[in-house]
Amino acid sequence: MAESPTPVLDVLLHPIRWRIAQRVLGREVTTTDLKRDLPDIPATTLYRHVAALIDAGYLTVVRERKIRGTTERTLSLDQTKVGRIDEREARAMTPEQHRQAFLLLLTGLAADFDRAVERGDLEARLPQLGYSQLALYVGPEDLDAIRDGVNAVIEPHLSEAPGKDRVTLSFIALPDV
Repeated sequence: MAESPTPVLDVLLHPIRWRIAQRVLGREVTTTDLKRDLPDIPATTLYRHVAALIDAGYLTVVRERKIRGTTERTLSLDQTKVGRIDEREARAMTPEQHRQAFLLLLTGLAADFDRAVERGDLEARLPQLGYSQLALYVGPEDLDAIRDGVNAVIEPHLSEAPGKDRVTLSFIALPDV
């Protein structure tokens, strides 16, 4: 029998909170930035979901400043907490929760791709674009070694830095059926 849902499931498997987390991923943003980036989400709804992500420890308020009688918060997100469901959490998930998490990821990727195409500068940004699919033949220990190696290569690039563009990198590992 599966365990009760984990905080990852309770917090991130909500479409609005997932979208907020993806917009903050790898950078610091203000709540004003989020309102601009997610114009279809009413401000009160956005603030309520930001608060839920802060309360759950996914978002961190790194700065606050007073602007015209209100407080603007600058937020960051611990990338090690988001987008990774560990084996214990995965075992606690129902098949429907796995479908929901995967669909959120795919929907977000498709929306990000659409925004990149719609910006009109895709030709200039082609060196940053890539999509492919490979078949690997691995045992459990091989997959762990691959993950560790990829993490070692990626880790130095997880923080925002002057002169660096933000790109999102997604990996999906599926067992062959």
